[in-house]
Parts: sequence; C-alpha cells; structure tokens
Amino acid sequence: MKDEDNAAWVLGLAPDVKQAWLDRIRWIRIVDRLAENERIEPHERRFSRFMEAWRLLRSRGFVDPSSPFASELSAIRALWLRDESDPDQGAARGPREADDLQGRSLAAWDAYLLALADYHAPGLLIRTMKEHDTMLMRLSGHIFQLVPFLTMEHWDAAGEFGRLDQFFNNLRDMQEDADRGICYLPEEELARHGVTRAQVISGRCVGMSGYERLMRSWLDEVMPALCARAAPFIEARGLHPSLEIMREWSLRRYARITRVFRATGFDHRRFPARYWAEVRRDLAGRRQLPRAHPV
Repeated sequence: MKDEDNAAWVLGLAPDVKQAWLDRIRWIRIVDRLAENERIEPHERRFSRFMEAWRLLRSRGFVDPSSPFASELSAIRALWLRDESDPDQGAARGPREADDLQGRSLAAWDAYLLALADYHAPGLLIRTMKEHDTMLMRLSGHIFQLVPFLTMEHWDAAGEFGRLDQFFNNLRDMQEDADRGICYLPEEELARHGVTRAQVISGRCVGMSGYERLMRSWLDEVMPALCARAAPFIEARGLHPSLEIMREWSLRRYARITRVFRATGFDHRRFPARYWAEVRRDLAGRRQLPRAHPV
C-alpha cells in the first residue's frame, strides 16, 4: 500500500517512460529495505554486502556476477558510470549538461546510501531542528534528485520538494516508526513542549496538551516553511510531463495526510487505519476511471 500511495501514478505512463521510473524506484526501494532489515536483523548484513559491492563498482568499475545485486548494480553502472550521454535525459541537451546530470545523480545516489546507513542505525536520535532538516534532505531530498527526466534547471528545487516529501512520509509513518522504537521528532522540540521521546513511541503522549501544541506547531509552522522552500518546484514550468504528474499526485497525498492527521486529533495510533482506508478507496476509484492518455 505504501508503494501504491507514493507511486501508483507511474503505472499509467507510456511504456518507455514508465520503465525509466520503475528502474529508479526499484533501486531506491531495494536499498531502503536492505538498510531497514539490517537494523532489525544485523547478522544478515545484506545492506553491508550491497555497500561492499557498490564500493567495488565505484573503485574498479567491476560488478561481481555472483553478487545477489549484480543485476541492479549493472543497470546503475550503465546509467551513471558510463562516458556517453544519458538518452533518457533528452537528446536536445548538450553533452556537457548530460555529463553534469550524470555526475550529480551519482553523487546523490552515494549520499542517499550513506544516509540510509546513518538513519537506520540503532538508537537513532535527532537532537535539533537543524539535524531534522538535514535528515529530510539526506533522505528524500536526494531521492528526488535521482528521478528520471530531471534537468539542471530544476535540480535544487527537486531536492527541496524531496525534503518536503520526507516530512510527510515521517508524519504518515509515525506509528510504524514508533513500533520499531523510532521517533524522528527532534529532541529540542519535544523538550520545548514537555514531551518525551518515550511518550511518543509508546503513544502516551496522545491527549497531552504539550503534544497537541507540538503537533499544531509541526503542521502550522514547520510544514508551511518547508512548502515555501519547495515552492520553486511546486510552481515550476517546463517539467517533463511525468514529473508534473508526480508533483500533482504528491501534493494530493500531502493534503490527505494533513487532513487525516488533524481529523484524528494528532493521534498517530489511530491515523493508520483511517488513512489507509482512504487510500484504498481513492485507488479503487481511480482504477474505475478511464485511463488517461499516457505520457
């Protein structure tokens, strides 16, 4: 359901455009799940083994065919570790811009992998709003700079939109994270409102006046500030049509998360049942509509 909530719109794209998106999404989701599972079952070391294989590729350009990740690593090498220009970025741009995009995409991928290692570490603690802001960028900010059909013109703006996306993902998944002992709310904000990390994880915070003040501030102050930073992408013209569809879908998702979170009185324990029921209804309704013209 989470993948459909984020990206069901991809299935309506033209085959070649859809495949470009599905490739990037698959790579991102694979490493995210590897990192998440390694935190739960560290003895498996699957994320660590992926990182070893990736470092080998980066240092020697070599993919071990016996690696369980050989297929993904070979595809990534073909896209970001080659000399020629990337055709899915558009032949109209010159080789210099294509090279710049290739280099930036590779740097964003490296940065995302390092962020996964840091933010899936046991005992993660976000202390300040500055650390929280950095976390948003290091995770989804870099993800949104890995999407296909992005141009240099919109590179920085896409990162800010990704920062906003991570904010809403964290809000949506607050109970799921709590079940795993994770709280992404920064310690300084919790302390300012008289709430503890343990109270959030256990759910004892719900009904406390300090928690309500914190969440009102989160939605009425922090979220609008992030929206303002993402405005260059929200208002951007000249995006590839698939990016426009992604933007529209994402903004609807953000509005739904905000509305349901307020409707449940900021109760992250009650939020999932109501939210996912709405997602299922929305997706079912869309499946019954005539298919839009593919991009």
